[in-house]
Amino acid sequence: MKWENTYVVFDVSKGPSVMIEKLNSMGEEGWECCSMLNVATTKIVAFMKRAEVPEAPANKEEEKISKLWSGE
Repeated sequence: MKWENTYVVFDVSKGPSVMIEKLNSMGEEGWECCSMLNVATTKIVAFMKRAEVPEAPANKEEEKISKLWSGE
């Protein structure tokens, strides 16, 4: 399985509600928080991942017909 990765930086002074709202929003998009790291006592970095959705394999019969009609 392949993973897509990103990170989000939070300012601690803005409180936990901002973090929770952002993490929940990203969770709805399929992101999962893998780990968090304190940076300089004022920031928290959340590392996020989500599974890459594999592309559906092309229908070989449709591809064959398309090539016949396109003159390729």
